[in-house]
Amino acid sequence: MGQGITGSEGSRAVPWMKQYGTNLVAGVTPGKGGTEVEGVPIYNSVQEAVEAVGSIDVAIQFVPAKFMKAALIEAVDAGIKLHIIQAEKVPTQDTAFVVAYAKGKGATIIGPNTAGLISPSRQLKLGLVGGGNPTKMFMPGNIAVLSKSGSMAAEISLQLKKAGLGVSWAIGIGGDRIIGSDFVDLMLDLEEDPETTAYVLFGELGGTYEERVADYVKSAQIKKPVVAFIAGEFTMKLPSDVQFGHAGAIIEGDKGRPDHKRQVLREAGVKVADDLDQIVALVRESING
Repeated sequence: MGQGITGSEGSRAVPWMKQYGTNLVAGVTPGKGGTEVEGVPIYNSVQEAVEAVGSIDVAIQFVPAKFMKAALIEAVDAGIKLHIIQAEKVPTQDTAFVVAYAKGKGATIIGPNTAGLISPSRQLKLGLVGGGNPTKMFMPGNIAVLSKSGSMAAEISLQLKKAGLGVSWAIGIGGDRIIGSDFVDLMLDLEEDPETTAYVLFGELGGTYEERVADYVKSAQIKKPVVAFIAGEFTMKLPSDVQFGHAGAIIEGDKGRPDHKRQVLREAGVKVADDLDQIVALVRESING
């Protein structure tokens, strides 16, 4: 189900998702019930959509940031368990609220500020990831690509494809200061996915998501091989008051620095690429033992 798919971004994404094979059963935009977008029926509320089409697995939002909170609460209360939030620059207090709210209801959030996710073998594409020609970059395989940047998830997947290595999943975790699911949250789920044999992470300065991965690899809670690339080294030469990258690119002391992330990941046994061109070779080393 898509929330806000009658808007410009949503209506652009709908035909791309459907063409790839995604079963988009309904859309929700208050006041526009009874209309359609690319053959997808629009309802005035999530509850109305559920009553009309039955159980819904995923709600993907294309609503503006200021409406995100209300849309999320409505979808969670309707019993939907997975939520993908495209909006960026969502007020931090709104994200903090909905992440806690969803968790309390047993629901999962990916985002905000995510390009979405794609799984080639399942012909599933949710969001703008891969644009209108996802087969150019994504082919079925066994590597899960998890990235703070949607465009870099596509770039890394293209490199893997050129090397004859496809992806099981490619997921943008989101670039806002607070997100619903970080690398570890997704990797713990993918540990149970028989199609996934290894991970590639694209991280950047700020936050401690990569340090958390290192902790879980050390404790063997993440057992599948991990290859990582951390962007943002050049920013260490900039004045400390210069803003860079996503809203989550915030450094506190050593934590969040690209060099610190690389160090703790290597100490945990993760293979860390010094540049993007090394990723494929390191993935081959990881899966071939």
